[in-house]
Amino acid sequence: MTEQHNMLVEMVEGLFGELMAPGMPAKQDQASDDPAWTSLQELGLCDIFVAEQDGGFGGNWQDAFAVFNLLGAHAVPLPLGETIVAKKLLLDVGIECPNGATTLGCSRDGVLVGDGQLLNASVDGVPWGSYASHILLALADSDQLVLMSTATASVAHCYENDAGEPRCDLVFDNAPVLHSAPQAAAVDVVMSAGALLRSSQTAGALASALAMTVTYVNERVQFGRPLSKFQAVQHQLALLAEEGAAVNCAAKAAALRADADEALFEVAASKLRANRSVDKAASIAHQAHGAIGFTQEHRLHFFTQRLWSWRSEFGNDRYWAQFLGRRVLAAGAENFWPDLTARSDSD
Repeated sequence: MTEQHNMLVEMVEGLFGELMAPGMPAKQDQASDDPAWTSLQELGLCDIFVAEQDGGFGGNWQDAFAVFNLLGAHAVPLPLGETIVAKKLLLDVGIECPNGATTLGCSRDGVLVGDGQLLNASVDGVPWGSYASHILLALADSDQLVLMSTATASVAHCYENDAGEPRCDLVFDNAPVLHSAPQAAAVDVVMSAGALLRSSQTAGALASALAMTVTYVNERVQFGRPLSKFQAVQHQLALLAEEGAAVNCAAKAAALRADADEALFEVAASKLRANRSVDKAASIAHQAHGAIGFTQEHRLHFFTQRLWSWRSEFGNDRYWAQFLGRRVLAAGAENFWPDLTARSDSD
């Protein structure tokens, strides 16, 4: 890794650690009212992909992976990852990035009307939909990326995920479009970028859950010796570490591939692997902690509740398994192994 990358990781690690040291920040209704969000934005963390000459970091997907991973490792309850991804996708199609928090969504029924100046669309389960000032929408029927102000949407339903983070079903009814641009396979583009975000966060959260679990079983004494001395507990810790390592490896490989070429296959594989790690990993962490791990006061739930929520966002198991299956079938059985082995970290 470059010196610039290492400096980024060091800065973000310290910043997120300081932010989360007092515990979970108080909930705010909007980013404009949130001092924690203001601090992150003023430091330029939203501009990972923005060129240095334009005031950004000039980074790539590997830099973004590091930030996403640390977001998960510290359970930071802010849409920084979504905003970084949205800005990257906007830059790719030449749309000026707005200030403030920007979230992501996909609409299957979205239609541009009035010569493309207005939007009719519904979008479900928008992360931070009531908090962010803007949303970048992928329209399935027209393969368009559309930037909208969330203030122009009506909220059909607003709720919280398992971790207490806001999720919204939004409806745009002849709402004014801020910007739009054609994007081939727009839904795949947004879904894969969001999936890379979530798999990277999952890897970070798994690492923190493992560290907390190792600390606990080393400190907790049962039958005259630490829990970590029991072979059954050691076996479970090994399985938890295995899950975290597999997800981290898959997400990092997807980010590396994304910097070199189209990475839909790698991102799909990493998100599917991340999704499938959640049940086993969270169960082991909670079993090792015993009853204390289920209490509201214990920090373990900051991570496991996010893991349970993230596995269904930007594609659940079925979504990405079917995606990979279609790709393999389209290529033909005779190309399966050559295509798989041709994909490597060195590409």
